[in-house]
Amino acid sequence: MVAVKPSETEGFVRRPPKGIEVILVFGPDAGLVDERCRALLAAAVPDLNDPFQLVRIGGDQLASSPERLIEEAGAIALFGTRKAIWVNGLDKPIDRGVKLLLQGPTSENLVVIQAGDLAKQSALRSLCEQSPRAAALACYAGGPRENAQLVDDILREAGLAIEAGAKRDLIGALGEDRRQSRAEIDKLVLYKAGEKTITSEDIATIIVDANAVAINGVIDAAFGGDYAALDQELSRAFAERLGADPLLGAALRHAFALSEARSSIDSGAPLAQAARDMRLFWRREGLVTRQLGIWNASALDGALADLNAAIRRIRRSALSAESVARMAFWRIARHARPHSAGR
Repeated sequence: MVAVKPSETEGFVRRPPKGIEVILVFGPDAGLVDERCRALLAAAVPDLNDPFQLVRIGGDQLASSPERLIEEAGAIALFGTRKAIWVNGLDKPIDRGVKLLLQGPTSENLVVIQAGDLAKQSALRSLCEQSPRAAALACYAGGPRENAQLVDDILREAGLAIEAGAKRDLIGALGEDRRQSRAEIDKLVLYKAGEKTITSEDIATIIVDANAVAINGVIDAAFGGDYAALDQELSRAFAERLGADPLLGAALRHAFALSEARSSIDSGAPLAQAARDMRLFWRREGLVTRQLGIWNASALDGALADLNAAIRRIRRSALSAESVARMAFWRIARHARPHSAGR
């Protein structure tokens, strides 16, 4: 079977096609990989805590004994009609064991393999994408759409409603990691236990963490051209052990978002509407709206180039990462000042 298409993923996880014996779940979003593995296993057997229904095999065990997988998959379940095998911790290659299984007799049991990010030329990925008895399920970082669906699913199960503005704030505050996003929403559900509706005040109280505040403080000071605030926010961020890489990465994403919003404005969209379309946390709306008034398309292209250069530099050598980040943010603030003065 070929790789499962992103649009078909949810349906596949809920009800894998008959005849699929091996499912490889992989990708850079470890939280989503783990969540989908558990969902697939739960659909296969009633009790994941029952060792007779679910067998766990470490990657190192399978690497040293490739025949272990075909033995477990071929064994008859002690109770019930089916069992599942969960393979994870892939520190060593396991493609030999998977190849033996896929070339051997068919089985009613399900093997779920949990992996990290795999290159397209990976032997394990190729095996599962090419075999009619296997499937490969990629899990990449989610965006606003995926986070919105996650919010809807969890709140529906908890019996909680959410105000439209609060939902926008919540989605804007969630990151790309599925596990972390789920943990944040679960924390909100626990906070609202016994109540019916989530408000923007609840989001402000529960969701916005210290790291997000520190990162946004640096970004807004830089793109707002506020030297004094930038110096203070950078010192605070580094004191809280925030690395230069996540700071610059967040700034790069912000610059991209500003660039898209600026393009909408240049095409005739009202400035305030373009800012709202960025799905910002409500406390940042005024700051970012002002930034959209400061920055034009050409200046944003320059900021993107500066940030990309800084990220490449610190990834080549992390020895001077903080200094490189400071210089990049100072350049952004310097770019912002003339545009602000000209308004």
